[in-house]
Amino acid sequence: MDRHEQAYISVRQFKILIILGVIGDSIHILPTVVVARAKHDSWLSMLLALLLGLLAAGLFAAIANRLRGESPIMVSRQRLGIWGGGVVGLLFLFEFFICSLGLLVELSEFMTTQLMPETPDLAFLLLFTAVIIIAYRYGIEAFARMSELLFPVFLVLFVFLTIAVAPEMDFSNMLPIAGKGVGPIVRGALPAFVFGFTEMIVLLMLVPHVRSDTKLTKPILSGFAYGGIILFIIMILCEAALGTELMETKYYPIFVLGQKISIGHFLERVEAVIAFLWIISVFFKTLLLFFALSRGIKQLFGLKESQMLTIPLGIILMVSSMISNPSTTEYNNIINRYYSWFDLTLCFLFPLGFLVILWITDAWKTRKIT
Repeated sequence: MDRHEQAYISVRQFKILIILGVIGDSIHILPTVVVARAKHDSWLSMLLALLLGLLAAGLFAAIANRLRGESPIMVSRQRLGIWGGGVVGLLFLFEFFICSLGLLVELSEFMTTQLMPETPDLAFLLLFTAVIIIAYRYGIEAFARMSELLFPVFLVLFVFLTIAVAPEMDFSNMLPIAGKGVGPIVRGALPAFVFGFTEMIVLLMLVPHVRSDTKLTKPILSGFAYGGIILFIIMILCEAALGTELMETKYYPIFVLGQKISIGHFLERVEAVIAFLWIISVFFKTLLLFFALSRGIKQLFGLKESQMLTIPLGIILMVSSMISNPSTTEYNNIINRYYSWFDLTLCFLFPLGFLVILWITDAWKTRKIT
């Protein structure tokens, strides 16, 4: 018996996992990506993305409430049959796989360029993937409880960063407001919206394990809102403290913020501690994606358990991440030019179509009964 089969988490744990997933890798990469498009209006782009993120949260909540305690892959097979449901399930799995791949690439890039440049990528990929596999094997209840333990640590580090960086902030760096019109704001909001919010389509795979007698609209909306507010504050901190020119040249601006912290010439260069913020959020987002991918494969192909998939799947992800990342420049080019449209299609438009299918099949079933 798969240990995830009868495992359940509380609504509070579900909301914490959503918050950490929304923050995910966005806490590091979003400021640079957004400022390249919106310049001084990056904070407005992030605010617009937050509002759009609540729209995405409403979409995912509507789907979650219609799943009735089932995963989207199982429901698609029940409603559309083996072939139609199989295609829908493969699209879900493809999205989970590509997102997992991106997170592993970003982790290895960050560690080798910022913290340990002499260490090979494979060492970080091997260690991180091993930890993900072990956490998955302990079960969803275990890593949900772990999120409750680490979330306060995350908040303490975030508050410390905000207070420590406050003296360095110059709000003139955020002016003029809408100096070049609305266009740059909208262009900057697109990657912030898709990277930060739509990739949380993965929460739909958690729905069967949430112990709740009521609809999941409130925890999903609040999780997206809290995660979005943290990203919004991060954007303001980076833009006000660093300025748009420096942000465009630094791919990890929050890491640079840690380097600027100096309290009484005693507490200085705490960027390694601040990096722990990113490691916590990336770990849980990757774990959620790995959970969704493993469980989804098991459900789609009718396997007895998903434990046997973890090591082969981990190896495939590691090898794929190394092959798919020829250079940092090429990867950044893909992220800036193409990845937003990929996420918009598979993480927003595809779930929108899936919701329409659920609505039509529900209506048809009701009509047949009456």
